[in-house]
Amino acid sequence: MNLIKCVNEHYYDSDKFDSCPHCANIAADVKVPNILGTNQHKIETVIPDQNILKDYQKIGHRRVAGWLVCIAGEMQGESFTLYEGINHIGRAPHMDVALFREPTVSRENHAIITYENKSNLFSLSIEPDEVAPVLYNDTLVKKSFSQTLSARDILTLGDCQLCFIPFCDEHFNWSDSSK
Repeated sequence: MNLIKCVNEHYYDSDKFDSCPHCANIAADVKVPNILGTNQHKIETVIPDQNILKDYQKIGHRRVAGWLVCIAGEMQGESFTLYEGINHIGRAPHMDVALFREPTVSRENHAIITYENKSNLFSLSIEPDEVAPVLYNDTLVKKSFSQTLSARDILTLGDCQLCFIPFCDEHFNWSDSSK
């Protein structure tokens, strides 16, 4: 995502649009609905029948497994949720952990954290093609690196430092949640 401001002070994503879509809508006299909903309080909220909802499960639903907390860098104080399975870390907005304000982090797949529910383990891995440095607890890691993570491990990606906080551990994991 590359947000820029046009001459009329509208913000837009220049990765998606060649020119300001807001100005184009104004020039074409397109009527944009009131998205902010100044009359929203007059619209009744409809709650669907619960029997209908049970037939529509979330596609690709993943449960929370832990978090990364940025302790140094442009996003200091922000937290990022880690889910079951593979969590891609990078600057691009479609990454599972999107460090979009960290210019020293690669756009895609700077690192990967995987949580395996059956083994109840988190692991950090670095893609073979990744060239930007990654430190694991202040130790520089090389390409094709893989390491099991422990609580409060520190990952450094460029100038961004992340502290690992597990939710799933020896006290709880989703395999045990049916008890």
